[in-house]
Amino acid sequence: MMKRSLIWTISLLLVVFAITSCIPFPKVKNYRAWVVGQTDTNGIAMLYFSDDSGETWTRQAMDILPEGKSLEDVFSVDQNRVWACGSDGLLMKTVNGGSSWEIVEVSEVATDSFFAFLSIFEDRIWVSGDNGIVIFSDDNGGSWTVCDLPETASGYLIQGIHAINQNVIYAVGNKSTARAGIVLKSKDGGQSWEEIELPNNYNDNGWIGVKATDENHLVIHGGQGHYAVTANGGKQWVTGGPLFAKDLNSLVMLDSSTYWVACDFDTIILTENSGISWEEQPPAGTSNSFLLGIDALDRNNALVVGSSAGYPQFGKILRTTDGGMNWEVDLSAEECPVTLSHVSIADKSM
Repeated sequence: MMKRSLIWTISLLLVVFAITSCIPFPKVKNYRAWVVGQTDTNGIAMLYFSDDSGETWTRQAMDILPEGKSLEDVFSVDQNRVWACGSDGLLMKTVNGGSSWEIVEVSEVATDSFFAFLSIFEDRIWVSGDNGIVIFSDDNGGSWTVCDLPETASGYLIQGIHAINQNVIYAVGNKSTARAGIVLKSKDGGQSWEEIELPNNYNDNGWIGVKATDENHLVIHGGQGHYAVTANGGKQWVTGGPLFAKDLNSLVMLDSSTYWVACDFDTIILTENSGISWEEQPPAGTSNSFLLGIDALDRNNALVVGSSAGYPQFGKILRTTDGGMNWEVDLSAEECPVTLSHVSIADKSM
């Protein structure tokens, strides 16, 4: 009787093992991340790197960063190829995850311009900045082409640029001297550009960024809680907000209807219906911060970076692993006494 019971037990265990071995359990995703910011007391820009999904951070490129130039944006093509750009034409790249960085020369095409923002599609690198400038490179930064933007773009900081594919590119900007925004679109890879007029006089607002999942689904976001959404490639735009008096500083689209936004004064908001309704997520740390950058690996894992809204200056990094139900401070004001501007995440499993 005991032997029969033992046989049944072993048989049951074998059956359970056979069944469970066929069930595909989800893999735990890990990521690398880069964060950029202003200069430290020695005049060297902050370039932080995490190899463990945001748990710990170290600085990179301190040996080649030029004194007195800040970093404003960072874009990881994958876990090895990363670009960063900043003030006075500072542009740099790495092909080995940041073990070494090199400066990319752009002075021949833009000597006096302030570069700030990046977008990359396949092998074409786009950079935008002050004085209505947009440039691109098809040879990994060896040579650059200056885009001929409409005259109306002069005087704008082109603070957001997004290449949806090789042909369709959006660029948005604002003027520091007035509440004014501009939306530009190219359908031929940057050879020509048209200015987009948004309904309800929404271009009276300064635009900070633009994101897209495909040619149809785009979001433009900007000053004092204003945003505009299209689901048909710009044939019709739906204007949203103002949600509040806080700027929508950075947005990441998880899919065509779900996106997170980092805002002023430690505000993080989430929509899962293309901006029809928003959920404000629990704050983390002090409430006197501008949250300037956000990126996400998936619906659960995201990073937010920001800066103090007053003096003394500080930066911080926030991290969530549960879809924003909880945000923890990964890098505090005491550890980072300068503004942090943007963050980019790269999946290590890719």
